[in-house]
Amino acid sequence: MIINVPNFLTGLRILAIPVFIALFLQGRFGASLAVFVGAQVTDVLDGIAARALHQFTRLGAILDPLADKAMGSAALVLLCWSHRLPYWLLWLVLVREVCIFTAIGLLDRTGRSYEIRPTRFGKYSTFFLAATTFVALVLHAREIGHSPALIALTLVAAECVVVSWGQYLWIWIGLMRQPRTA
Repeated sequence: MIINVPNFLTGLRILAIPVFIALFLQGRFGASLAVFVGAQVTDVLDGIAARALHQFTRLGAILDPLADKAMGSAALVLLCWSHRLPYWLLWLVLVREVCIFTAIGLLDRTGRSYEIRPTRFGKYSTFFLAATTFVALVLHAREIGHSPALIALTLVAAECVVVSWGQYLWIWIGLMRQPRTA
């Protein structure tokens, strides 16, 4: 296992997930917000470090998106559970992720090669889901109810998730039409 700066930062983000959950469940919403923000900062920093130091590893390529999805999913579940975000947003995100992982599994099983890369709207959906989560956590920490900004962000995030889902489906169909690799 290769430990370098980007992988170390990703490891910190993974360790932050149970801390975030525990703080949220204890009602320490300001502290859970701080942990969430810290995790987002380490996500940005590990990308910068990987590029600046030319420290790219297969482990990092696997762990980085898993850490992002785990922290984002934990926050989304807790915010829906506490009625700060609608459950339909959680289900939309989870169904898209299940479809993506199923598509990857089908590509593997049928012997087709592919490169996993986020689409533009995949990046937009990640950004808007993080922004929606951040705003919902801020409002929760300040004991403020729903706001028009949060509703708008939720709708924009959902739209980006749906469009990215369509993009990934289109890419998958194209890959399934290609011949199998040896």
